[in-house]
Amino acid sequence: TLEKRACRDTGCKCVKGLRQGQYCGACVWKGDYVITKKRYLKHIYECSPEGDCCDYDTSSDCNTGHGRCG
Repeated sequence: TLEKRACRDTGCKCVKGLRQGQYCGACVWKGDYVITKKRYLKHIYECSPEGDCCDYDTSSDCNTGHGRCG
């Protein structure tokens, strides 16, 4: 079962223009990392189209080659 965790405001930032969703720190979009500030490859983040970001902490699927990217 998926454990529900709080999404913490850590000062992270996402690139602007993405659709709302969950992105691993290792996700790349248009040749650059989706998380532009306070990025950890094994963390999962919630990004908004405006570039807002919060951090759910580590996720087992991140930095594996099949992590969530939106």
